Amino acid sequence: MRKFELPPRPSAEQLRNQAAKLGERARDVASRALNAADQRITQPTIPLFYLAPEVLPAQPGVIIRKQSVNTVLDARAWRVLYTTTDAAGQITTASALFCLPKHQQDQYDLLVYCHQATGIERRCAPSVHEKPSLALAGLRQAMAKGYAYLAPDYPGLGADGIHPFLIGEPTAISVLDAIRAIQSTSVATITQRTILWGYSQGGHAVAWAAGMQASYAPELNLDGIILGSPALDPAELFNASEDSPISRVIWALSAVSWSRLTGISLTSALKPEALRAVRETAKHCFIGAEAIVGLAATDAMGGKPHLIDPLKTEPFATMLQENRAPTKLEVPVLVVQGGKDVTVPPMQSKLMVDEMKHYGTEVNYIEHERFDHLTGERAVVRNALTQIETWWN
Repeated sequence: MRKFELPPRPSAEQLRNQAAKLGERARDVASRALNAADQRITQPTIPLFYLAPEVLPAQPGVIIRKQSVNTVLDARAWRVLYTTTDAAGQITTASALFCLPKHQQDQYDLLVYCHQATGIERRCAPSVHEKPSLALAGLRQAMAKGYAYLAPDYPGLGADGIHPFLIGEPTAISVLDAIRAIQSTSVATITQRTILWGYSQGGHAVAWAAGMQASYAPELNLDGIILGSPALDPAELFNASEDSPISRVIWALSAVSWSRLTGISLTSALKPEALRAVRETAKHCFIGAEAIVGLAATDAMGGKPHLIDPLKTEPFATMLQENRAPTKLEVPVLVVQGGKDVTVPPMQSKLMVDEMKHYGTEVNYIEHERFDHLTGERAVVRNALTQIETWWN
């Protein structure tokens, strides 16, 4: 019988060469797949619904159009385009998602949810997304309890314009005008009972809206506000936040947004080696699966990307100070904080709570030890719903 001979064993060098070729091939396939996915998820078309008409109503808080959508389970939902006022005092447009329970009621109390950072591109508006509930905490529970649920997108998200990331006044105004618009809708009777709830960037928006309500929209009523790990002090996001993927996202979004607002080039404010990662991060939306791609893009940032010190460089130093959220508030406040949060550290929230108490604001503080900024939004829901029932009952 003929003896079977095994082929010669490859040398260590041959094995290394083969592994290198396989590695290069795998990286090439992965790169092409990621590039294809990136093109697919970062360049969609904004629906024509968000296009502003040539002539706008003269008053803010007026619904221009609404569109029924089937993107929310167990709810009746509409996209809403309405008028608001920009930072220059001119009438412009903003958008929102409005939801009602499927079961009909004579009237509905209004829960307004201000979302955390979802991005700075128009397509990053929750109302644009095919699954908006991924960015909107408490929506399912609100429908079960029979509340109306309003989620403003903020300026420049959905509707045309530059998104003013962590810029208090125009964001607050868009939130208050969304409430005005919905309280005049023909879809349902909305009561004057209103509670605002926001997480992270949304907490900043809610505090600003509560602080401006008496002067900008005195006809509105606010029964209370809920702030989840709120980014109340933008300066402290640069000063006290530790390096983490979420912190890098906020640094990137603020850098690109503020560059667009001021006209100051990113190259003059950021480290050359961080520029590409900042731009790559800022083009993503942080909702659903795309958030994973956006968070991965922060890896190449290498910590804080700033070439300058924003706290000492104009106009950024003034912008940071001017956009610190108000703490002298006329409504009761619940603050819910993640104990392991390194983006908005507990000490930062405690200092703001102490300041609220100093001004006589009625405030309750709850800290969940094991939650960080990424997971903390879930921790807020139970406390928020309990507090809402207390305020309304």
